[in-house]
Amino acid sequence: MVRRLAASALFVLCLTLPASAAEKEGHDHGPAEHVSELDGVRIIHAWTRATTGAEALVFFEIENRSGKPVSLTGGESDLGASVALVGMTFKDGVAAPVALPAVPVKDGGDLHLEPEGLALRIGGLTRPLAEGDVIEVEVAFDIGHVDVDVEVEAEDATGHSHAGHAH
Repeated sequence: MVRRLAASALFVLCLTLPASAAEKEGHDHGPAEHVSELDGVRIIHAWTRATTGAEALVFFEIENRSGKPVSLTGGESDLGASVALVGMTFKDGVAAPVALPAVPVKDGGDLHLEPEGLALRIGGLTRPLAEGDVIEVEVAFDIGHVDVDVEVEAEDATGHSHAGHAH
């Protein structure tokens, strides 16, 4: 158990390191509908999978250009009873979400919430999510909250269908 927690902490630490100069040069994000911002912290390409189940995992990219470190703490949504930050653990090849404390993002750093990594889990969904829907999630940071439009992708999606284009 201690070894797993230490590995998880190391994984989160690696995710908060600044992106390389080459990565920064090739990914210019300007104002667009796929971007939400709070005091220099930007959320890009928010998406989830279609589901008829009781929960959904939300994924997105965070860019911190605020001039200070910030922490992602969780969120809220009218579509669910709870929104929690989770990381994936694997047992016998099966992924299971585990609640995490706040995750820091260094100034100048990026953090990617993606399948088999980190996500926001909406628990207690009040309705199914259909491909093509857009839902709203309020993402919580230690510096405040930001409303994010989350696109619902196919049930078997492995990424945002619009990722890879400039914002």
